[in-house]
Amino acid sequence: MEPGPLKYSRWLTTANRILRLYITKTDPDEKLVILATYVMKVYGPMWFTIKSNPSCINGAKHLWQTVSLSRYLKSDTKKIVDNVIQRNGYFGHPENVLVVVLGDDMESTREQAYQQILTARSETAPGIRIFKVPALNFDAEDYTQIITWQDLKINEPPLTSKLSDEALKSIVKSGFGTILKVKKYSCHTQAVERCIKLVTEASSAVCGEHKRDGFIRARLLSRQQMPHFDTKKQLHV
Repeated sequence: MEPGPLKYSRWLTTANRILRLYITKTDPDEKLVILATYVMKVYGPMWFTIKSNPSCINGAKHLWQTVSLSRYLKSDTKKIVDNVIQRNGYFGHPENVLVVVLGDDMESTREQAYQQILTARSETAPGIRIFKVPALNFDAEDYTQIITWQDLKINEPPLTSKLSDEALKSIVKSGFGTILKVKKYSCHTQAVERCIKLVTEASSAVCGEHKRDGFIRARLLSRQQMPHFDTKKQLHV
């Protein structure tokens, strides 16, 4: 009933506001309908999917599913959305896709990633790796087709770089978990989004890099010592 001030840095809040505005309109305009429909068909389902499967071994699948769900859009709107997806398609990088393929449910698919990694190990020379998001295939029928493999130089994912060939083969046979723990590596940036709000508050309250740093550290420490403050009884002087 009282959602409070809008935080543009939090997309979930913005999506909720769009839906809340939509249900209050008896005759919503076309732009509001487009936004509300996108939230219900793409943003909402993907938010729940990512929260249910937050590991980085699902990142490329989430990217492909986002592309797949957004195909209902009209061509002009789809062009706008596709540009944003392309700009943020970091999990479409071959290194990140390989991690997902290596963690696939099917052993035959994991074998393909294993062979790609072995080839990358034999062909990659020492030097600086350039991380650049490749052109995404928006007509892909599966997450493994989200990029055109033959057009790209394939490097080994950093996540597997310290594993032996035998350890990789074990992952092919039994999957992730027994050899490599990857659940702590998240595929989303929600923690970063939370910090955006705090950094904004610090910038509004104090001036200077050191003062902002002190403001943020003091606020985080306070939250650790008292996560909730609902009554005056919880006040410690």
